[in-house]
Amino acid sequence: MLQYDFLVQALLGAILSGLSLAVLSPFVTLKKIAYMGEALSHIAFAGIALALLLSLNLEVTTLFFVVGVTILIGLFSKFFRSDETNVITIFLSVAMALGIILIALKKDYTFDLASYLFGNILLVTRTDLTELVLLALVNLSYVSLFFKELFYLTYNMPMAEVFGIKVKPVYYGLLLLLAVNIVTAVKIAGIILVTAQLILPASIAFRISHRLKPAILLSILVSLMSSLTGFLLSWQLNLPTGAVIVLLEFVFYMAALVIPSRQTKNLSEG
Repeated sequence: MLQYDFLVQALLGAILSGLSLAVLSPFVTLKKIAYMGEALSHIAFAGIALALLLSLNLEVTTLFFVVGVTILIGLFSKFFRSDETNVITIFLSVAMALGIILIALKKDYTFDLASYLFGNILLVTRTDLTELVLLALVNLSYVSLFFKELFYLTYNMPMAEVFGIKVKPVYYGLLLLLAVNIVTAVKIAGIILVTAQLILPASIAFRISHRLKPAILLSILVSLMSSLTGFLLSWQLNLPTGAVIVLLEFVFYMAALVIPSRQTKNLSEG
């Protein structure tokens, strides 16, 4: 298998994509914004459709579209005093509807829904790998630099404000980073794998440890194991890589459920 360059690139793409998302997974899970990650991955669909219709750069157009919608969600929630979850659901539905209409307007393009849902890991290029490496480094740097703020943000945001720890800019930075990760990963891994890798690694990790730092490392380890093993299994069984990785992570999750969940009294040891 390793004698084929495109397979090596695909394997590295699966590993790096999972690594990038796994770094953010614990914070997304603890902050209970997994729905935001799923929403952004659906919203990215409309950005992709817009880029295809206007023959624009796919990644840049999608990124600007997703970031723009994220800002709109924040503005609607703040100025119209609307529940953020409801606003996100509304924009998700509208973006999907808009994407379908834009695809329909592109008469000479046949949309592959399976590719959007599960991605096409075999089409990973060297440019994609470079982007994924840079993104993983940015994620790791962000978490390292703002770990204290992220810790308070996920566990006790009101307490952070009492002590004068500015967590809101870090929160918005996390959402922006999440948007960039999703836009980068969706075209490679697909919406279902992206959503799974934002939720499952941390869900597994927190069954084993309730301390934040070990949970981040465990989340990364779970993602690496799932991506590597899932890719090899998909190659041997001739099955879609993204789907195999998702199912494998679910198997790990079911196995983790057997481990008795400890009380959250150790959270402060993060």
